[in-house]
Amino acid sequence: MSRFIHSTSLRLPDNSIERHTTWLEIFFDLIAAIIVVQISDRLSNNLTPLGIFYCIALFIPTFWMWVSYTIFAARFDNNDAIHWGMTFVTMFAGVIMAIQIPTALEEGANVFAIGFIISQIALILLYTRAFFDKSTPKSITLFYLSCFSIAITCWIISLFFPPLIKFSLWALGMSIYLIMPWIGRKRILSKAPLDTVYVPERFGAFTIIILGQTIAAVVFGLESASWHPTAIITSMMAFILATLIWGQYYRFIRRADYKCTFGSGQPYIYAHIPLIIGLIIIGVCAKEFIIGSTHIEEYISHLFCLAIILYLSSFLLLQYITIRKFKMRGLSYLGGITALLLLFFVYPLSPVLLISGVALIFLALLAIQFELGAQKS
Repeated sequence: MSRFIHSTSLRLPDNSIERHTTWLEIFFDLIAAIIVVQISDRLSNNLTPLGIFYCIALFIPTFWMWVSYTIFAARFDNNDAIHWGMTFVTMFAGVIMAIQIPTALEEGANVFAIGFIISQIALILLYTRAFFDKSTPKSITLFYLSCFSIAITCWIISLFFPPLIKFSLWALGMSIYLIMPWIGRKRILSKAPLDTVYVPERFGAFTIIILGQTIAAVVFGLESASWHPTAIITSMMAFILATLIWGQYYRFIRRADYKCTFGSGQPYIYAHIPLIIGLIIIGVCAKEFIIGSTHIEEYISHLFCLAIILYLSSFLLLQYITIRKFKMRGLSYLGGITALLLLFFVYPLSPVLLISGVALIFLALLAIQFELGAQKS
């Protein structure tokens, strides 16, 4: 065997050797960062319920491009020339998708679809290679190959149809991608549980990328607001909010008992979808708050509130999945959501007061989280 090409082998959790993010995967995450920026820009130009729906429709396949590669790497990454080559192909496919996001539901739909198709064909080739590894359970690779082949066929067929049928085929394909691993998680995928260090680390990195978008909102919002004093205060509170969210998520990663609950990872993975969508909307709304720091449309405040509730609910679900002694945590987050509803709907406040109130609620939740963690609850 060439020194540049190694046989594929199944990776299982190993208490003696921790699996960590590689330099190649950090490079791959740059594509995810570009995609998030593009989706945020599109949402900024149409911050309405319909605009949010469109961005969610584009986020799910781009997120799946990242997730599907990450889950393969968690089980089969052997860090050789073929794996590197397929990774670069997937990255280029992600670049194609990112470029087309501004028009991906209009005239750029087919090129966006081609980018997604290329990424998934590269993944199918990687699973095909893993199929011939003697140590890999054939049921796992055959399961992925059959499900993913059916799903990508929907996307390929969509290239030849008008928008209504095209987007229906996209939805059908994504449904297959998302539903089939969930169906097979206990009977098939549990034979190769995911690494309880590597996967949380990878999803933590992705979440930090999303928080970076909130920091970018502070920068660009201040630039647009010409450093107005109220805008400066609002931007400071937005930065503090992003920092508190980071601390909250980081503390969770450090305290969660993955080894008891992680398994094949589908609940943990899927709970991140609404969590990350919530963070993207929070970042875009924060930018609008900074730009319109003295006055903002009421519906933007409501969207901001709903995005934070979506994030907190998803984060609550993540903790429920991974932390055994959950009762006090659940009550504290339900209290935080109630406080948010009172803050946004009982009395109309200015953007700076709203975001300051939200930051105080997150500070209280983080303090409770630290206290419960100290008690090993």
